[in-house]
Amino acid sequence: MDKKEKEILFETATRKLINQLDFMNLKPLSRMQAKNFVLLLRDSFKLETVKKATFYSEIGDDYKLLPYDSYGFCKAASCSFVLMMNEPKEWRLMYIDDVWKYGPHYFVQNIKSKQVFDLRYDQYVYDGIDVPYYMGRPIKIDQQAQDTVVRFMHSMGVNFMDFIKNNNPKE
Repeated sequence: MDKKEKEILFETATRKLINQLDFMNLKPLSRMQAKNFVLLLRDSFKLETVKKATFYSEIGDDYKLLPYDSYGFCKAASCSFVLMMNEPKEWRLMYIDDVWKYGPHYFVQNIKSKQVFDLRYDQYVYDGIDVPYYMGRPIKIDQQAQDTVVRFMHSMGVNFMDFIKNNNPKE
């Protein structure tokens, strides 16, 4: 797959995620904020500075070999989404452990509808892999995950605490 094809798939996946939010039973302000945050996250996956901040401490310069822009961001993106968009409590962090041969994998689930919202499902689409979301189980965001979120958000140029204060839906 060439670079242009990857870009088209990435943009198509981003539009699909944005459209998916329209079919969830979210309050209008929550839906708008979720859409904006999804766009911010997805755009950040393309940035070299974000990739380096997210992956360098674990895999060094090998992060440059990751095959797709969305590759590897499941924990950082899913934890960020839950922490940023979880007021009122509408989302839960879900985890598929490495029993699945492509795991581990993190994704988000809407608490009310039980609908899966996978911010980087397209990584698997590229390779023709179906994600077994039924294997997912709720998991708490621990201190290590919070640190990942802060590092990830700062690499995007977003102050975590300011974002929380300024984006808390009040409907």
